[in-house]
Amino acid sequence: MALCVFFFANVSWAQEKIKIGFIDIQRAISESQSGKRAKERFQAQVKKAEADLLKEKQELDRLKTDLDKKGPLLKDEERRNLEADLQRRYVNYQRSMTDQQQELRQRESEMTGDILRELEKIVNEVGKAEKFTLILERSQILYSDQGIDITGRVIEAYNARSKSK
Repeated sequence: MALCVFFFANVSWAQEKIKIGFIDIQRAISESQSGKRAKERFQAQVKKAEADLLKEKQELDRLKTDLDKKGPLLKDEERRNLEADLQRRYVNYQRSMTDQQQELRQRESEMTGDILRELEKIVNEVGKAEKFTLILERSQILYSDQGIDITGRVIEAYNARSKSK
């Protein structure tokens, strides 16, 4: 009997010391001031890339239309040269599109990485200051009480730090 009392006393003592929280990293990135600025910069880059690709696509469409209209009137060699040129330009367009997508993914990853490194520092500071035993990322949790969500506090601390820089 004494052993049971001792065991339950230790379990309840340990439960009082355990403090668990979670953070929604995606929300912290999208709602923080730095995250919003990074998203705006990224969207501007995406629009510029789309505009450049659209110009190139329109030029290809124009050349194709010209070839379709004038093709029957051209000599075989001229038509083959124009078709080969159009094919080369189309391949270059596809490469350019792939390169742009890859570059945009890399830029997004770099921007997000910078924000994540800063957020990690702030989560550590909040965890130490508020004596958390464990802080998890929201995407890994199936259910939790929203009372242990520290995302708002981390966003506030991150925005305050960003303003002071």
